Parts: sequence; C-alpha cells; structure tokens
Amino acid sequence: MKYLFSCLLLIISFSLSSQSYCDCSRNVEVFNKTVQNLPVTRNTSDLSAYNKALSAANNYSYSGNYPEYDCFQQMSKILVTLNDRHNMMYSEVGFDVNQSDTTYQEFPEFEGDLDSLKTKLELKPLEDVEGIYSRDGFSIGVYKSEENLTLVNLSGGEEVWQKGEIIGRFLKYGNGRYLAAIGQFHDKQLVNFPLEIKNGHISKLQLSKSNASPDLSSIEDTETYQYSKSGDITYMRIGSFSGYNPVLKNAENFYKSLEEKPVTKDLILDLRDNGGGGDRNSDILYKYLRKNYKNARLYVLINGNTVSNAEQFALRLQKFKNVTLLGSKTSGTIAYELGKTYDFPCYNFKGFFTFKGDKKYLEYESVGVQPEISLDNSEDWIKQTKEYIAKSK
Repeated sequence: MKYLFSCLLLIISFSLSSQSYCDCSRNVEVFNKTVQNLPVTRNTSDLSAYNKALSAANNYSYSGNYPEYDCFQQMSKILVTLNDRHNMMYSEVGFDVNQSDTTYQEFPEFEGDLDSLKTKLELKPLEDVEGIYSRDGFSIGVYKSEENLTLVNLSGGEEVWQKGEIIGRFLKYGNGRYLAAIGQFHDKQLVNFPLEIKNGHISKLQLSKSNASPDLSSIEDTETYQYSKSGDITYMRIGSFSGYNPVLKNAENFYKSLEEKPVTKDLILDLRDNGGGGDRNSDILYKYLRKNYKNARLYVLINGNTVSNAEQFALRLQKFKNVTLLGSKTSGTIAYELGKTYDFPCYNFKGFFTFKGDKKYLEYESVGVQPEISLDNSEDWIKQTKEYIAKSK
C-alpha cells in the first residue's frame, strides 16, 4: 500500500510538473502534426498564410506574465488561416469564483489610458465594428489591433473580470466573420468559436451597441420544434438537426405528428438559430417535405446562426420546385464534419477538429449561403415573410 501511494504521488507530481514547465512550442508542434491529417489541409492548395502563422508562433516569446493566454492566441492565429470554421480549441480550466488558485485568473491588462480609449470608442458610428458593446451591465470595448479586434473590459463582470483586463481577440476570417479567441464571460475559460458582427450586434455573445436597433433576426422562443397553421400558410420551426437523444427523439416525434397535419399551399420553414447536427435527423424531415411539399411554395428562413447541416439542408431544398430563401447570410460553417477531441501537452488545451468534408460545399465555407430575399433585422421576420407571400401571389 505504501508503495502504491508513493507511485500515485510520483504520477501526480510528474503531471503537475509537466504542466508547470510547459512551453507553447510543444503545443504548436502537436497542432501542426494534427493539421497535416485534417481534410481542410488536403483541400487547401496554398498554405502560405498557415506557414507564416506557424512560423510566427514558433518564434514568439512566451516569457511574459501570461504564457497560457499568449499561447492560445498564437495557436488561434494559426487556426484562423484554415478555411474550416468547425475547428476549434479550448482550455479545460476556467476561473472558479470560490477559489483563488485556478490557472486562468489573470489575463493581460490594457496598456494605455482606458478613459481615452472609451471616449474614442464612444464616437464610433453604428456600422463600425469598433465601439462599445454591452449586456447585463457588462461593458466591453472592441478596438482594432492590426487586422484583428481586441476586447477589453470597461466595466462590469467584477466577480471574474477586472476593469481594463483584456478578454481576448476576434481574429478575422473575412466577409465580416471572425474567430473568437476569448475567455468566457462567466469563468474565463479560453474558447474558440465563429461569430459575426453586424448592425451593432454580436449576437453570438448577446452584445449590442447602445444605439443599435433591436435585433429580431434570432428566435427568443426556447421550443426547438414548433408547428402552427394560419389559413393557407403553415409555419414550422426546426431549431436543431442533432442526431443524438433526447433531441433526436423529440424530432422524430415531431416529424411523425406532421403526418396528421393538413398540407397547405405555402410553408414557412424556420431554420434560424439551427446549430446543425446530422442527416440522421434532417433526412427524416427532407423525405416528409419531398413527399408533401415538393410542389408547394416553400419560404425558408436563415440567419447567421444557421449552421452546418442546417445550411446544407437549405441548399438541398433548392431542388424543390418553388423555394425561396429569406433572411440573412448563414454561418458558413458547412463543408466539414466534427470528429474527435485532441489533447495538447501543455496548459490543459484541447482541440476539436473535423475528420471529413464534402467538396460540393467548399464554395460556401466561411462565406455562407446567401438568401434571395434579405429581411430587416429590426422588424419581425415572420411578419415580413407573410407580407412577401401576399405580394407574390
């Protein structure tokens, strides 16, 4: 027993010491080897931007006060060069407000006069991505840093964030799209995810400028699957194509219930905020629509949070006779499929990367599916769609 206890102590001590004396170059090396086997690499003819970011990460000095944060940012800068918005990284460790010894308590501080920055950002027009964004008493300054955007806490979030602390960066994909490389607001866990800044809103983070009009492009209702009928118009909300229970079971029950519903001449199919999933779910709906609505008029609502399999589904529906896409550009996270989680040797970092792709969707990756009819984000989308239907008859 004494021998076993000593072995356990040795293992724990080795694990802790390996994390304590980590160098980001070890993470970058593993990351580079992993990337060579990803489908996006095989589909990319020019890797010069990737190689440039890789070289910068290898040559970066991680001797400052925030090696974990710096490492995550450098690795994210490599990641954003790859045209695959599914890929992401994150840290397993966040900030526990009840403890004082967690890994990511401190992020870098803004170097400069915070009041002057705030005054400058207050003057930015609504359409400028720079400015001050707020939510729930949390005020965040977003300013340009080279070709990317940096986020700084101006006020609020006192339990976790200090005033003047750098929250992270938005790394530019292009087309108004960014890869977030930030600490989560509630616990400082480092995360990646794609987002869009539009009309003074960062909807993924529920952040808005004070002078921005209400954003009605998303759905507030939490019910994933909905059905209603008004005259000759049927409305269906499909909020997820997840292929796993309990969502899949709920979807199957919903699709089965549709068999008992009357088929109308017009169908509004709402795919807003559908985070995707798989064909195991969406194929059931597709077969139902092909059987019952192929010759009807379909009006498909999409927005920037219509993602992955939901984007593919919107394109598949265009095979039908009368289909109109309305809303705004989809996420552009469409051509690849997430695979497994990878462990990095340092700083408790993990990667969640794709394992296969579909070349027929590559033209939409990081670009999104464009609607035929753009809708006004400041007005109710269902109302606008019904008005469009009335005018089209």
